[in-house]
Amino acid sequence: MKKSIPFVLASLFGAEEVEAQSTRPDTLRAISLSEVVVSANRVQERKADIPQQIDVLPAAQIRLQNPMNTADALQNTGQVFVQKSQFGGGSPVIRGFEANKILLVIDGVRMNNAIYRAGHLQNILTTDANAVDRIEVLSGAGSVIYGTDALGGVISILTKNPRLADSTTATQPRVGMSSFVRYGTAAKEKTAHTDLSLGWRKFGSLTSITASDFDDLRKGRRDYKSFPGFGENLRYVERQDGKDVVVPNDNVNIQRESGYRQLGVLQKFLYRPSATQQHTLNVQYSTTSNVPRYDRLQEYRNGNLRFAEWNYGPEKRFFASYQFQYSRPTAFFDMVRFTPAVQKVNESRLSRAFGNVNRDENLEEVKIGSVNLDLFKQIGRHELRYGAEATRNKVESVGRRVNIDNGATIGIATRYPTGSTYATTGVYASHNWEITPQLILSDGLRFSTVKLKANFNPEFFKSSLLNSDQKSSSLNGNLGLVWMLPVGFRVSGLVSTGFRNPNLDDVSKTFEQNNGTLIVPNPDLKPEQIFYREAEVSQTIEGKLHVAVTGFYSTLTDAIVVRPYTAPDGSTTTVYNGQPFTTVANTNANKARVYGFSGRFNAALLNHWSTQASVTYTKGRVLTTDVPLDHIPPVYGRGAITYQNRKLTAEASMLFNGRKGLADYSPSGEDNLGQNTPVGALGWQTFNLRTTYQITRSWSVQSGLENILDQSYRPFASGINAAGRNFYLTVRFER
Repeated sequence: MKKSIPFVLASLFGAEEVEAQSTRPDTLRAISLSEVVVSANRVQERKADIPQQIDVLPAAQIRLQNPMNTADALQNTGQVFVQKSQFGGGSPVIRGFEANKILLVIDGVRMNNAIYRAGHLQNILTTDANAVDRIEVLSGAGSVIYGTDALGGVISILTKNPRLADSTTATQPRVGMSSFVRYGTAAKEKTAHTDLSLGWRKFGSLTSITASDFDDLRKGRRDYKSFPGFGENLRYVERQDGKDVVVPNDNVNIQRESGYRQLGVLQKFLYRPSATQQHTLNVQYSTTSNVPRYDRLQEYRNGNLRFAEWNYGPEKRFFASYQFQYSRPTAFFDMVRFTPAVQKVNESRLSRAFGNVNRDENLEEVKIGSVNLDLFKQIGRHELRYGAEATRNKVESVGRRVNIDNGATIGIATRYPTGSTYATTGVYASHNWEITPQLILSDGLRFSTVKLKANFNPEFFKSSLLNSDQKSSSLNGNLGLVWMLPVGFRVSGLVSTGFRNPNLDDVSKTFEQNNGTLIVPNPDLKPEQIFYREAEVSQTIEGKLHVAVTGFYSTLTDAIVVRPYTAPDGSTTTVYNGQPFTTVANTNANKARVYGFSGRFNAALLNHWSTQASVTYTKGRVLTTDVPLDHIPPVYGRGAITYQNRKLTAEASMLFNGRKGLADYSPSGEDNLGQNTPVGALGWQTFNLRTTYQITRSWSVQSGLENILDQSYRPFASGINAAGRNFYLTVRFER
């Protein structure tokens, strides 16, 4: 464990050397007990010292996979399940939890905000996979270090850093550049990326820009024999001569009205005035075009297409943080990191019924301020990490109805109470004790508070449930043990607790469901609590083999679920946008359990060959009502074999999902059974080939063939079929 100190210092004052090592496409170096991660305790430490499963996706692997977005990068690992309601989507599932029960963190700052919903989220797409240095997936409860929302796990995204000059006497800047263009056939994808790094002795700059244009996605042509034609797009809506017209699709495998465009920009400035301190300014911006909600656009009512338009409006994310790091041993710390940050998120929902000239628009803006303080101290065989976090969200919500013919606009009910605030605070401490070089004890505590205040405008929402004013607190802890045995065997165990406090989307959202009921606010919601256990057995032969099996078991109490709701005044209906609705609401109704296992295998073979495999099995059940829990994917995983030499890297892989039958679906409706076959989600597998060839020192070409057999399939809980056979070609220039 003492080896973690040099790793910490290298992270702070030798970022360019750490980055250079982490991005080498060397399979042998990946099989190591000494791999360094930061997601467990917010500072770098050896992965082997941590009693919780952490999977790392480095930049070299992302580059080889050549994904369209960050969600696809996670899915291609085979260790994270991803749901999609539309092509421009991607909602990760970890340990049977999804959406606002998973915490997204970028460069140490939480992305989750007050309106992250419980269903399916595509917010991870606002991070540019081409600007990422590594992604770390911490599976299982992570509330001790990260606070609310980390029930199923933490996805920590670390973006690239500027690289300073190698020599302290260098007079010319160190210049690094990477650019590529990519074309893919399944969606006529056109992506262009460039990044430029300039590094002097003390100052560095990194600029990264990626622009993508995706046409409508083509599904596979090879149907299941038992369900021929499943997922075919037979017709879609066009606006012709001021009227909505249903148009027959001349190619039923093209999923019309699914394409979108995206832009991502990152700018970092690094200033290192001395060997003991470092300053980083980190600015990120992401935006999209309208993103069609494909599953809604293929929704029928009385035999007719229901919607002429259903789009997520342009999703914009602005992020800016300043990070100060200082390392000099004192009585209270060896290293301190201070990170204030601001974010602004804009999203919207734009829907118009077929034949209706009025488009309903709900627009949301969330402004987030946060500050993190993290400290590290080593005393003999003890490592102490402690710190504090505070965040504040303010939500502005607008509802309007726009006549698309004459532009006339009237107000409608907002999705959320405008002017609402949501604030969190927390203090934490975690401790590692190297009892012996082979036995390491981990423990930690966190105390958190959450405050939410929301007031609805009674003009549009006729209900007694107009005000929400909540305060709550949670105390969470963990205890883990790692035992290093001879010849690379390792045994670890962990118990921990976690929580997720109801946010504005849980407490104060109004939303018309597909079944005609209306979700109304419930000011009496309590935090969800989880008790998590994990055990792992692994063996590592340095540079040659790593195999691990992990079992996990979670107990969830006060789980938030949608149930019929009676207001304090006894009413079970309300008037919303001038129409009466039966009311339902989020309530703390359930106790549930989630359990399963995951296995990983990575071996270096002779003559430049290596092989990797992973599998994850999860089961979940609501104990209160004895029904399946939602968001539980079928068994899934990946197998691959890779060849590497000086110029050529080639990988053949298989991604697979098992079947999920009707008896395993949750009755909540969150798993979108109506979007799948009459017998549930069918099993599937795709075979894929990817290659990279280094033509010269600066030029390389990548090509790949995904879903080689052109299988038509729709992953569990998704609302759109996955891509059919996709050939892509990428040309890269690097110096």
